Amino acid sequence: MGDAYRVRGGAGPPLPGIVGPADLDGRADWVPVVRGADLLERIEARLGSEVDVRKIVLGVLAPLCPALDGSPLGALLAHLPISIARELAQRDVALGSRIRAPLGAGDYLLEVSRLVLHPPPQAATYVRAVFAAARQMLTRAESEAIAAHLPEGLAEPWRTAT
Repeated sequence: MGDAYRVRGGAGPPLPGIVGPADLDGRADWVPVVRGADLLERIEARLGSEVDVRKIVLGVLAPLCPALDGSPLGALLAHLPISIARELAQRDVALGSRIRAPLGAGDYLLEVSRLVLHPPPQAATYVRAVFAAARQMLTRAESEAIAAHLPEGLAEPWRTAT
């Protein structure tokens, strides 16, 4: 740094710790996703640390569990910590309420919104983040098996989530 940043019109010596606009490094706000990261870390990298990732994952995946039951669900749960996988297996107990199986994309979004206690537009952001992170972790065959079992209207958002 050649010259220290100084505010024009200021009186007295420069204050310690002042950083000028040219000294900011925008890469400090960027969160790299490590290849070995688990599904929760990938979702948190997409949504930020301000959200309760456990609640979001449970709210997004719990309504889909009955439709994905079997190997598609097993492939997805294999990338989650055992505590969350266990909660999804006991989803009615984990979330403290009766979970409704969605009939379509609209029902699903309303159910996720109800479970995560956020309005539908915010719930849609959570769904996209979980879908995209999950698709990165799965093989193509596993991803297609999940798409084949999803309720009507959800296969396309699953396939296009990035």
